[in-house]
Amino acid sequence: MAKVEKKNVKKTNVKKEVIKKETVASKKEEKIVKNTNKKSINLWWILGLILPPVGLVLYLVWRKNKKDVAKSIGTASLISAIIMLFFGMSFLVHTNSDKKPEVNEVTEWKEKFDNGETLVTVIASSTCPHCQNLKPIITASAKKYGYNLYFFEGDKLSDSDYKIVSTAVELKDYEGYVPYTFVITNKKYINSHTGEMTDSELTKFLKDSKVIK
Repeated sequence: MAKVEKKNVKKTNVKKEVIKKETVASKKEEKIVKNTNKKSINLWWILGLILPPVGLVLYLVWRKNKKDVAKSIGTASLISAIIMLFFGMSFLVHTNSDKKPEVNEVTEWKEKFDNGETLVTVIASSTCPHCQNLKPIITASAKKYGYNLYFFEGDKLSDSDYKIVSTAVELKDYEGYVPYTFVITNKKYINSHTGEMTDSELTKFLKDSKVIK
């Protein structure tokens, strides 16, 4: 009888060890599955962060069947969208703050005229080849000598702006032909020239008009 009891005890111990091993193995498998699911969720989270539109679509598809994954990718997509919106708004605000308000050239011209400044003004046309020939020459001259130059293409001006430029003073010999270059100082007409000019002709005109020495 004693031997039988020992065998029963041994068998019981063996069963306990087997159950214990199975329990440990089960826990390990469960842990592996959890880690795998966690890694999978993290990957979907990263995808949602990088590609919010894709994340949103997957969230809508998986929100019932794969709740954990859907929640992860949906949260990441939302965070990404908020970040993008923030930086987008910041960029727009920064860009708009850098922009200088546009000043109408005719308005600027009128202010300088009212202040009695010397103005070299050209009334031209965007379709006139003689005007386009004169433009780079007189622009380079103004840059070289530093005088106030305004080159207005009459066909691009509003009627009111054209009237301001052409009637601020009485323009002698102006019959509508372009390019028409005139000089005003202290709100008075000084000199004018109709037609294009070479660099040397322009320099002589400016000297005769007391714009440069």
